[in-house]
Amino acid sequence: MTLPPPNPPRVPSLEPGNRRIICPLSPAHIAGIAAFHLYAILLFVDIRTAPLPLLAFLLACAIAPFLPRVGFFLPIVGRGKPGEKGVALTFDDGPDPEVTPLLLDLLDRHSVPATFFVTGERAARHPAIIRDILSRGHSIGNHSYHHFPFLMLKGMRTLRREIESTQSVLAGFGVVPMAFRPPVGITNALLWRVLLEQGMFCVNYSCRAVDIGNRRIGRLSEKVLKAVSPGDIIALHDIAPRHAGTERLMAEFDALLRGLKEKGSEVVPLDRLIGREVMRRGESPGEVHPAALFYDVLATDYDREQFCSPVSIVRKTEYALFEARLPSLVSLSDRVLEIGAGTGIFTLAIARRCREVTAVDISASMLEKLKEKAVGEGLTNIRMITGDAETMDIGGGYAVACAFSSLEYLSDLPTFFRRLSARIDPGGILYFLTARRSLFRLFAQIGNAMRQGLWLKAHSRREIEAMLSASGFVEIRVTSHLLKSWVSGGILLEVAARRRIDPSPTAGP
Repeated sequence: MTLPPPNPPRVPSLEPGNRRIICPLSPAHIAGIAAFHLYAILLFVDIRTAPLPLLAFLLACAIAPFLPRVGFFLPIVGRGKPGEKGVALTFDDGPDPEVTPLLLDLLDRHSVPATFFVTGERAARHPAIIRDILSRGHSIGNHSYHHFPFLMLKGMRTLRREIESTQSVLAGFGVVPMAFRPPVGITNALLWRVLLEQGMFCVNYSCRAVDIGNRRIGRLSEKVLKAVSPGDIIALHDIAPRHAGTERLMAEFDALLRGLKEKGSEVVPLDRLIGREVMRRGESPGEVHPAALFYDVLATDYDREQFCSPVSIVRKTEYALFEARLPSLVSLSDRVLEIGAGTGIFTLAIARRCREVTAVDISASMLEKLKEKAVGEGLTNIRMITGDAETMDIGGGYAVACAFSSLEYLSDLPTFFRRLSARIDPGGILYFLTARRSLFRLFAQIGNAMRQGLWLKAHSRREIEAMLSASGFVEIRVTSHLLKSWVSGGILLEVAARRRIDPSPTAGP
């Protein structure tokens, strides 16, 4: 009997007053815009060839969903991170009472880990097997609720329900999958938005035996061993074979594991292979902010990217402005709040000059890097808090509050400034650097949307001044920097303001 899907969990990203700036801009969007522009140009050049760009775009849209590693509609994790020598085993469509328990025993005998992309329907029917998978140290991913082979042909409402319902079922086992594998590996243009809402990412595969859901298991191990290479994500199925016995399937799996060992291919956990968490424990579905997911992955390489890549021009300018301001910004007796502290690029310098820094960031992995740095320097006056500064309790009684290219992530900056005003001591200072709205900045916003799926807000000088004034700040100074020319007033705003000493009627709790 098929169990009905549970009621979908509430998704914070969709609730009024807490709307994320989700913007899943993909190569498909850019290709579509380019195709229409070429079409318009060719209408005046050769009307016979004008439809060709549109036809090419439609052809790409038709083919791309069936290419499991092509991120045309969304970013896809299709194999291990660069330099990874191991391989990862993944099993789809289960759990199956005939196959999965035997497979778990086999994995134990070979001492290898695996990731099980389970369907919500089967997980609800076989809870003991899900508990067994977890108790043996394996990870679990989301493979939709009903496993419709052509789920991607359905609308967003169905797609969202299929993913959320499975998340809800698995939350009952104390886990929240971060990785989603679409049925048959097929993607579409709607999937990225749904995954961003849930704080998830898409994982497909780079090596498989084309077993058609264990309908064809003959020479399965031989096919995989012939094709596998370092860094591969191997896709298999833990469901009963259609035209052979379970014993034969187990024999093929056993031959595969022995063959991988003989080839010197180490089987590693999927999260290690791809450098991303496949699942988390003890959280509720939908609680992960898309920005947290992105920066958790980036944390290890964040500092190198910030100072050794094209974005370094912005970060180096920010740090130079901050360094010049720092001596007059904080004193040894101050308590300082930093919003979006990240790995501590600015935090450590602040901590050396004040009594205490409260470092808030949405990414736990970024703050772990900050903690490592603080320990290395012997700094004990940094208090780290993981969470969304826009909605969490950030404390109060600060002499200084600052932020460096992090306010762009906030969905309601005027409301946040009003909250923040109440946390800063009367006469205290607010200092931040943020994106200035301009044509040059627009290109950066488009690039970020393609990379993170989030639209980072930029503001004009007048908007910043109006928001701060309405929130009880005075002595507001806003200056623009970087790429200033006759066509651009700069792409970076440096802002300093002082909290009004007499309580402002607009500054709420």
